[in-house]
Amino acid sequence: MQNKLTGNYLQWKVVLTFCLLILTGCTSKPKDDPAEEKQDQQSSAPPVSSKSKVLVEGWPKPKLAIVLTGEQHGYLEPCGCSETQSGGISRRADLFRQLREDKQWAVTGLELGGTLKRSRKQDQLKFGVLYSALTDMGYQAMALGPSDLKLQVDYLFSLVSNSVDPETKLPFVSANVVFYNTPDIGSPAHFRVIEIGGVKIGVTAVLGKKYGSQIFPEGNNSASDLLKVEDPVKSLQPAIAELKKANCELLILLSHSTKDETKAILKAIPDFDLCLTAGGPEDPSGVPETFGDTLVLEAGRKGKYAGVLGYFPDDSKQRFRYELVDLDKKRFRRTPEMESHMAFYQELLREQKIVENEPAVPHPSGYSFVGTETCSVCHTKATAQFKTTKHAHATRTLNHGAENYTETEWISRLHDPECLCCHTVGWNPKEVFRYESGFLNMSQTPHLIGQGCENCHGPGSHHVEMENVFKQSGKSTEEIVQARNEMKLDVATAEKQVCRKCHDFENSPKFDFAKYWEKTIHRGKD
Repeated sequence: MQNKLTGNYLQWKVVLTFCLLILTGCTSKPKDDPAEEKQDQQSSAPPVSSKSKVLVEGWPKPKLAIVLTGEQHGYLEPCGCSETQSGGISRRADLFRQLREDKQWAVTGLELGGTLKRSRKQDQLKFGVLYSALTDMGYQAMALGPSDLKLQVDYLFSLVSNSVDPETKLPFVSANVVFYNTPDIGSPAHFRVIEIGGVKIGVTAVLGKKYGSQIFPEGNNSASDLLKVEDPVKSLQPAIAELKKANCELLILLSHSTKDETKAILKAIPDFDLCLTAGGPEDPSGVPETFGDTLVLEAGRKGKYAGVLGYFPDDSKQRFRYELVDLDKKRFRRTPEMESHMAFYQELLREQKIVENEPAVPHPSGYSFVGTETCSVCHTKATAQFKTTKHAHATRTLNHGAENYTETEWISRLHDPECLCCHTVGWNPKEVFRYESGFLNMSQTPHLIGQGCENCHGPGSHHVEMENVFKQSGKSTEEIVQARNEMKLDVATAEKQVCRKCHDFENSPKFDFAKYWEKTIHRGKD
């Protein structure tokens, strides 16, 4: 793995390691945002070909193209771990490649923010790697959502301390997010002027009040001297004035706000040509809307899509064209540059010992995990059947890849909590944390590899203890019977409460309980 770490990555290792030393992690989980009501499509909205099988089919060459993304929510790879799902930074980079190299277009990228799902130490590492990946793709402005800001100001500022400097390739941009109670400290920049394809673009961003309230205790935006979120409209007014002075041909707003709040902002400040907004559905229609004279776009969530906006200043009928591109496996391949970022990320997780160092919690039952081999002492027939299933080899796929995986060289995920939680024993797969007796690593807890018995039936320490008492006494007590009953799992409970913890739509989109159950069922006690 080490031979893949280029000088660029070694620099990042130094930066990220330093940043981690000054941080305290937060394990709060951002709330899902309520779906916003759809606005009626205006007749002036440009046509869209979001379902086209051919990328930007029928488009003439634009003067420039802008790739718009946001609300990635932690998904560096295709949404979930299934290759049939859409998304991932590797395929997104291939979109940039196709536009730049195959089509010979002038292309830049703008990121709305909301890149993470949680705000733990792992997410700090992920953010740094993602920032580097976006820089390599050619993004030139990045707004910050609530999950990004929960990483703490010290970390973000150490990563990008001077967003005002034109030499900073990917600045943080926000008109109303203030670090250290000092609006002119240098990061985030209030706005950014970008010149590409001979077009001068003015970009600014805001964090809406509703999203801003998620960062602070009880929604108090003045609760911290490190971070403040000011009024969006008041903060945008001086930014717009400066962008007009710069004679920008296009004015773009990155609004990390609900759609209703975005509409209110655009009503108060109608100067923008384009606006990328948050707060919409995970899978948008791809049809732009207009608020006043501003074209409002959505890019979806979880990195499944990327919006491609083409600018045609000489076309009086269609100044803009927009396509919401599904980053599917058929049209987009994994790219070596982004795979190197993923390899570096996994190496960071190993070096930082994220699995071993993150706090574990006691299992609600109060019992411990003992491993499948312990269960096999009594349950020989069930274990024999279990070993024929893919569940038994779940950990192996993290180290070697799925049986038919051939797209790129496989990168081990053996040190990634977001993978281990469904591929080993003793984790909470939904909240991605380890129970105190759960899998740590291959050397210390080899008995907990695979998707073993106890992930479905519960930790077995008490059951084993009671069975040993029964062997010694030969008598069945109420406690022994209760311990046996606690381990039983009926089909209805398995279907509704157990299997779908891992076999959800993202990680197992073709999951059919009845079909899978027949392959997994294992009866018998010798």
